[in-house]
Amino acid sequence: MEESNSLKDQNIAILGLGLMGASIAMGLRGHCKKILGSDIDSLVCQLAEAKEIVDSASTDLREILPQADILILATPVSTALEIIATLPSIHNGSKLIVTDVTSTKVKIMRALESLPSNFDVIGGHPICGKEKLGICNAEKEMLYDATYTLTPVERTSTRTKSLLTQLVEVIGANSLWIDAVKHDQMLAKTSHAPHLLAVALMHATETDLSKLKAGGFSSATRLSATPTSMMLSMVMTNAENTIAALEAVKAEIDEILTLMKADDEENLTLLLDASKAKREEMMRRA
Repeated sequence: MEESNSLKDQNIAILGLGLMGASIAMGLRGHCKKILGSDIDSLVCQLAEAKEIVDSASTDLREILPQADILILATPVSTALEIIATLPSIHNGSKLIVTDVTSTKVKIMRALESLPSNFDVIGGHPICGKEKLGICNAEKEMLYDATYTLTPVERTSTRTKSLLTQLVEVIGANSLWIDAVKHDQMLAKTSHAPHLLAVALMHATETDLSKLKAGGFSSATRLSATPTSMMLSMVMTNAENTIAALEAVKAEIDEILTLMKADDEENLTLLLDASKAKREEMMRRA
């Protein structure tokens, strides 16, 4: 039987029914043949079925994989790497498209490329999220107008590229094709280093100042509330780039300190104005 090139004919399995996995499932509702879910938490599986986020769910990936045409790994990076390593032992049949939504790509793509030929692979990363995680905070609107990076490799088929393009489109996101190395270099600056900077600011501030916290503090430290398991695997699987990004920020902080200690308001004004202008330009380009 000839494989369909239409997303509406595909059974899509999502491993990990947290904030991102459940939000993607909501966005896919009505745009594919069937949505299957898997999560280590049986209560999450039950809730996903009860709320009709998925058509069926199981804590055992083996139960849903035989029905799937596309598998989306919606887990932290470290977990995704573990799952990828097990896939050949639990699926040795028909062609299966495997993609992910993790925030680092080099190690993920290396693992995906090591899979046997019955797996067609492509990396993915929707650049969006919320402070509060979990299926109860999922919403399809979270993905609207978000950048969704797609990272193919040499073996990625034209069909798979087309199906993932359709998937991104139906959930309301915007595709950005990018290689793994460039992805990780860029995300270190726009996501991974900012997470750790929020952690540093949080640790540098006394708890008893809570009644004096301003909006700026809340905004600047928001990312420090990211679950440790997610943040740790994110920054450590992109450690070299994240360190480089933090070193660059450290150099800028040192420059600010130098100007302030010298009481150099003129050059500090120029630095602040340049920062404001740069941010406005970035927001216009978004």
